[in-house]
Amino acid sequence: MKIKFLGTAAAEGIPALFCNCRVCRNALEKRGKEVKTRSQSIIDDKILIDFPADTYMHMLYNGLDLKTIHTCVFTHCHSDHLYERDFWCRNKGIGNEIEDVPLNVYVTHAGYEQCRKFVERNVFDGRVLLNEIHPFVPFEAEGYRFIPLKADHDPAADPVFYIIEHGDKTLLYANDTGIFPAETWEYLAGYGRRFDMVSYDCTGMILENCRQSHMSLSSNAEVHERLCQMGLCDENTVAYVNHFSHNSRATHEELVEAADKYGFRVSYDGLEVEF
Repeated sequence: MKIKFLGTAAAEGIPALFCNCRVCRNALEKRGKEVKTRSQSIIDDKILIDFPADTYMHMLYNGLDLKTIHTCVFTHCHSDHLYERDFWCRNKGIGNEIEDVPLNVYVTHAGYEQCRKFVERNVFDGRVLLNEIHPFVPFEAEGYRFIPLKADHDPAADPVFYIIEHGDKTLLYANDTGIFPAETWEYLAGYGRRFDMVSYDCTGMILENCRQSHMSLSSNAEVHERLCQMGLCDENTVAYVNHFSHNSRATHEELVEAADKYGFRVSYDGLEVEF
């Protein structure tokens, strides 16, 4: 399995609009890995995770052929993860000469309702198909098995994160969550497969006591240790941190140094990992 991190920032991006903090000034000056766009990933070049407004930029800079992508799974309906207005580009007369295969959208109830209202106002002629998903109810798409797990994030957004399985490979993609809720730990206790790779929300970066709604390195370490104790992670599990905010006061370079002490690797826009 392969994952490419198309965008690795929280809602504001780095540098953030209108911000003059040290982290944003550093990103504007040094660019490269210091610049981070809104969160989105792609699995094996065909399964999108989330669809922010920055998808257009990700298409340009990563050579994505979006007209051939037919599956998009969502963590939740905040606008930096679900920007349904750009589905408009799949309308007939807007997106032309497209394969006659729909874009299948998998999203929890709040996002489903948000997308449904938009789709009903447009003439998609089946080019966008909505699929409502539920925590702890697995579903399959394009030969992949997805298990949505309940996240500790804004309850109004119906947040989930995912176990993604393909063949003998397993990925835990845990964006936009604090320390996992009790129901999720209970489910994981009975899961029984080791994760080949994990990606943890690290919005708080180097901050301490970032445990609710988002995590930081210290809470990532707490979660990772518990997963190891459960036999779901071990020394062979590739562990990355992802989803960063300028408000957490660390540059990419500083975060890499801090993460190394915990044994974590740091994602950046455009990073591709095969495992």
